[in-house]
Amino acid sequence: MQQSADMEIVRTRRRVLSKRGVMWLGQTCNQRCYFCYFIDRIVDHDHPQHAFMSLEKAKRITTTLRRFYGNRSIDIQGGEPTIYKDIFELIRHCRDIGLIPTLITNGLVLNRPGLLEQYRAAGLRDFLVSLHGIGEIHDEVVGVKGAYEKIISSIGRMRDLKFPFRFNCTMSKPVVPIIPQVAEKAIEFGALAVNFIAFNPFSDQNAGHRRADTVARYSEIKTQLTLAIDMLEAAGIEVNVRYLPLCMAEQRHRKNFYNFQQLSYDVHEWDYQSWLWTMMSTQMMNEGNPMPPMKLGVGCRRIYGSPAHMVRDHYERKPVIQGAKFKIQHVLGTLQQLIAGKEAMYRAEARERAAKDCGYKYGDACACCNLRSICDGFHGDYAQFFGAGEAVSVTDVPYTEDPLTFVREQEKVVLAEDREWAL
Repeated sequence: MQQSADMEIVRTRRRVLSKRGVMWLGQTCNQRCYFCYFIDRIVDHDHPQHAFMSLEKAKRITTTLRRFYGNRSIDIQGGEPTIYKDIFELIRHCRDIGLIPTLITNGLVLNRPGLLEQYRAAGLRDFLVSLHGIGEIHDEVVGVKGAYEKIISSIGRMRDLKFPFRFNCTMSKPVVPIIPQVAEKAIEFGALAVNFIAFNPFSDQNAGHRRADTVARYSEIKTQLTLAIDMLEAAGIEVNVRYLPLCMAEQRHRKNFYNFQQLSYDVHEWDYQSWLWTMMSTQMMNEGNPMPPMKLGVGCRRIYGSPAHMVRDHYERKPVIQGAKFKIQHVLGTLQQLIAGKEAMYRAEARERAAKDCGYKYGDACACCNLRSICDGFHGDYAQFFGAGEAVSVTDVPYTEDPLTFVREQEKVVLAEDREWAL
């Protein structure tokens, strides 16, 4: 474990289940990224999840994350959270209840003089900045001319103020040839970590968004991604790759690849238990009250999959009866986690998300792969688009069922305020 006093960070190989929560304030945004999971909700101003929720509702959700789920940090996102009028008050509330806040942002407005200082005064811990290309390519994929110039200006101010930040980069097809250039920017500005995310379109991303000129094949990504990972690791910057099959990684980079089974052990990612609750429509809509929380286990998936209006109406019509049902679910879920083991429950949830929520598929080569039990395979929409013929059997290591086989060798960056639970 290595410590850097100037940035107040620790680098560690310890792996624990994440205690980071997430919330969506509403799908109002000042960009139009075609790879956005929620693009249809962003452009449809009448969608019940489009408008930002009230500060009161946001506070109730964050308080539930802290007090019921025991989350210790939170990623706040929109749409775009920096245009939420009550964002500073929400950040202060999170601080007050012991929920250390991060903003996931496109950075368009953060170059305004004095704004970063306001975020620091409010108690923001760091930014997760969405850098999805370089120059005109970034502008093209986010749908805003001049966006790149603004985000670079914002990142430059973060660097000058020593305000911690990390990068998200979605690997859509136009970005793939310049992935190493994104890595260069991370090195130039001093990002703590870079997340390269596969463009696996689903949810609101209908067939109109899934085109051969926007979705890169996994095998096309591999060469440029390999170069970028080597560059970043040589510079001491953490690199994470999300949602690519493990066979797309060079042997030395398997520690950087996170499928659903590895994701819950990444301190920068979200707690599956609270994430399931905050993704319910009732917690993403601007109207109505949040629903009672639920425990991962018996009955939670049935509640999660119920239409928002049915869950809300049933609870509001018969709050005593429905409240009793949720309390029973809490008890049963807690008992199941004690008996089966919390980590086993989280792994079962990971498999559920891959197989049922995203429809992951395996190729013929996966049957002989020694990593098949810890790899999700090929995202369902991707497999529908391209098939799974790119799969390669990994046989240079013994068969394993341990999802931490490789990621436990990666050094993760932990900021000072997360040391208590992450180390």
